[in-house]
Amino acid sequence: MAKYVATVTSRTGQKVNMITGGPSDQKAIYSDQELKERQSAAAKDPRDLEVEVRFLD
Repeated sequence: MAKYVATVTSRTGQKVNMITGGPSDQKAIYSDQELKERQSAAAKDPRDLEVEVRFLD
């Protein structure tokens, strides 16, 4: 079961969602390690991504 939901948005409006072509996407995160890895990848991404994380009860 997912622990978090991450919403990722490109501050520059670039394509993030590969299906719709939109500038934002959501992803279920299943562990603390996966969350750290995805946040690290987003920080290095050239699309200037903003990541909002919501904890699921």
